[in-house]
Amino acid sequence: MAERSGLFSIGFLVINLQFALVTAIAALFFAFSGYLQQLGVSPATAGFIISADALAALIVQPLISPVVHAGTARRWLFWGSLLLSAALFMLGHVTTVPLLVAARLLQGTGFICVLAALITLLVQFIPREMSGRAFGWVSLVRLIPYAVIPFLFDLLAIAPSSFGVVLNVAALTALVPVLLLLLPISRQTEPSEKSLPPGLSGMAASLRSRSVLLLLLSALLFFCSYSAMFFFLRQFGLTLGIANSSLFFTIATLVMIVVRLCGGWLFDRYNKVLLCAAGLFTVALCYGLLPLCVSGRMFFILAGIAGLGWGISMPLQAAAMFDISTPAARALNQNLLIVMMQGGFFLGPFVGGQLIARFGYTTLFVCLAATALIAGGMMMGIKPPKAAAG
Repeated sequence: MAERSGLFSIGFLVINLQFALVTAIAALFFAFSGYLQQLGVSPATAGFIISADALAALIVQPLISPVVHAGTARRWLFWGSLLLSAALFMLGHVTTVPLLVAARLLQGTGFICVLAALITLLVQFIPREMSGRAFGWVSLVRLIPYAVIPFLFDLLAIAPSSFGVVLNVAALTALVPVLLLLLPISRQTEPSEKSLPPGLSGMAASLRSRSVLLLLLSALLFFCSYSAMFFFLRQFGLTLGIANSSLFFTIATLVMIVVRLCGGWLFDRYNKVLLCAAGLFTVALCYGLLPLCVSGRMFFILAGIAGLGWGISMPLQAAAMFDISTPAARALNQNLLIVMMQGGFFLGPFVGGQLIARFGYTTLFVCLAATALIAGGMMMGIKPPKAAAG
């Protein structure tokens, strides 16, 4: 029980609560394409609007990562939360394409400021020997909204025309982290290792590490495939005649939750790099089999397989990055990992939409399977950290 108290500190729990709030806001955009369609936006234009927030984050985060550290993270969280709230309010009231794009760019900027700050605060509360469990819990907290919110949209039959009201509520919710800043978490729990301001020289040093670079590229490919699945799978399911195709993500997310609840203790006992690669190969298998679906049963079985692969690979990418990084560079490298996530969420729907338009869904899923296979192969090339590395 002493080991558990070492991980579940007040600071760790408060930061995870904030992760849950911002993830719930992001999960609402599962229904954003229907709202854009109701506004009369063409599918091609909608694809760019959907990915615009990730584009902003992809541009902003490399610029702010060297200056977001333990001494400045709370200020970045404050201003990022205000910007995110303003962007969500704007999205709920504008209808023209230029303003929608502008609002999404602001949303992405605010979101990534919040996320970079939370990651920087988080790594201070993770004991070195518990990185697998820690990131397993973090990813679990960030998963639950993706399991619940699409289901609630279907259950409550929320019309696309009502999405503006949902965005107004989300704008208020985005201000909650500002209130949580009043909690003196840094006084209640003493971080195990300080996150030092690495600057541009620290970023360059991280990128010169072969293992760090391979892990970043693997994460980019993984999130390219994952984001394309997230935004286009529902439409693919409808082509198969599966009316409740959104249950795919509900099933997959429930499996991911079970994996992280029941198997999290394994993450710190075995080779994280090899386990992550195995998860990515499992995901590739799912993607490759999806075009062969002949029934709803097979479709939902593959949802379970996808959840198994996602449940293993997502937290272990972050845990492996924590382990292979020097203490001073841990926050920076975690933020670089998020840059790759944002890059994937921009490239995935953008390239995926082009593939569907030109070649159809079969080609899309074959490409996603190949992408996941390459990502797993890159993980196999990472040199596992020494047990004594701190």
